[in-house]
Amino acid sequence: MKKVVVTEKLHEHGRALLSARKDIHAVFLEGDKDAVLAEIPDCQAILVRTLTLTAEDLATAPMLEVVSRHGVGCDNIAVQHCTDRSVPVAIATDSNTVSVVEHVLMMMLALNKRAMQYDEITRTGRFAERSQHHTSELNGKHVLIVGFGRIGKRLAPVLKALGMSVTVADIALDHQYAESLGVNAVEDFRTQLPMTDYLTVHVPLDETTKDLVSTAELAALPSHAIVINCARGGVVDESALADAIHNRQIAATGADVFTEEPPTADNPLLSLPRSILTPHNAAGTAESLSRMATFSAQNILDAFDGNLTRERLINPAVLDGIE
Repeated sequence: MKKVVVTEKLHEHGRALLSARKDIHAVFLEGDKDAVLAEIPDCQAILVRTLTLTAEDLATAPMLEVVSRHGVGCDNIAVQHCTDRSVPVAIATDSNTVSVVEHVLMMMLALNKRAMQYDEITRTGRFAERSQHHTSELNGKHVLIVGFGRIGKRLAPVLKALGMSVTVADIALDHQYAESLGVNAVEDFRTQLPMTDYLTVHVPLDETTKDLVSTAELAALPSHAIVINCARGGVVDESALADAIHNRQIAATGADVFTEEPPTADNPLLSLPRSILTPHNAAGTAESLSRMATFSAQNILDAFDGNLTRERLINPAVLDGIE
């Protein structure tokens, strides 16, 4: 009997997959760290959503065979520790791509059309102001997508279909796929900033991407530019972003992620005008939650059955020592 610890609430579709296996004992928890630490010492698998699992935490699970992330980002997991132990860290590949793409589009449209501002004007009897605040179309505007992975590759054709001029940027650029989409492709996104109307980032957070967009990058953007971050807090320098908007160096931002979550009351983004903030729920649609739960549960079953494939791992090299 293999023990699986699920650290936080899991969609019923994922629970059903784990519960259906007679050779698995699944423990479903509610996100309490102490409860998790009490259960993992004798477990073979951990399914984790947003709870942080440090190297010290994972070291208390000597029988661990796999960690499965309910999502695609792994900055809350001590991946190097797992790799050193030849423990695969699986991700719910492509489970939330559509949801995040639609969230980015929602932010772009709402900011461009001043949706919240005009809603407030209408509700407060200021109908005569309907032509006093500038709005514009996405059609014909230049969008720069930084990060041409799963989400960037799905977002690019959606924005192109709206008539936008699309540039994608990545240090490991898939030129062939970019060419097939008919979009401009560059390795260094900074070369495109002066011509950018919308900047949207889709890269993981690590030492190379922390504060990737900061004071110099924001200063290079036109004053009407809008910056969207639905990737990870810390990729965009929050203090620099707030200063750029307050000083009208750029127009607005849409942020779904924060350096510290939940953001503290003194987070500079909370007081920004002309901006949209959401609580890291871009991937939180009903469909996405079902897929993430199903995929993350299936990854554990596949790990136990010897069927886990490289494309579903954040540390695929560990399979070399397992296969």
